Amino acid sequence: MASGNRLIHLPLFPLPDLVHFPRTELRLHVFEPRYRQLLRDLARSPGRKWIGMVLLRPGWIEDERGQPAIHLTGTAGRLESVEPLPDGRSNIVLYGDFRFEIEQEIGERPYRLARVRRITEPDAVFSEVDLPATRREILGVASSLCAEMGERFPVPGDSLRELVNDATTEELVNRIASDLDVPALRKQQLLSADLPERARSLLSILRSRQRVLDLLRPYRHLSSGAELN
Repeated sequence: MASGNRLIHLPLFPLPDLVHFPRTELRLHVFEPRYRQLLRDLARSPGRKWIGMVLLRPGWIEDERGQPAIHLTGTAGRLESVEPLPDGRSNIVLYGDFRFEIEQEIGERPYRLARVRRITEPDAVFSEVDLPATRREILGVASSLCAEMGERFPVPGDSLRELVNDATTEELVNRIASDLDVPALRKQQLLSADLPERARSLLSILRSRQRVLDLLRPYRHLSSGAELN
């Protein structure tokens, strides 16, 4: 993984079943007191306001600090909007700016803080030149699955059509990966991979789903008449 040299301090927001990807929006409902404090602290801080979204490790085993252990690769979500609610809770929108690796957890706040290293992705020009065939295949298989599965396919057709013309390869791969109904640990593996490997892994997931549909297609007429039995 290519990484920048500059370290950044980020507040962390660990969750047990959610992985945030760069170039995607994430909507969260904030209700815990520690994260309410995090939003108040961000409101007072100058400059860009980032929250480090990270996945808790299975079983929430405590680390050496007595905290639930987390995966070290996460996404810095830029705070786009905050909707305060009357009872002190908030609805927020984050936009994924970049991936990071945790170097060290620091600080004694109600919420967790870390010193992180930003992971740089290949630029848009490199991505488009390097991955055109994989990009076309991802769109082709995803479009086929969407046409056959309809609303059962987790990536809406409108989103796919939008991605065809308007998205970089990174955005296309990340948005489809974010929407896919695969376990959070599988999404974490995708997030941790560099863009070319992430694209190939995503294509492999889509192809596997297509193969299952191909195997089941000859028997589909049997299930359509099951309600008559």
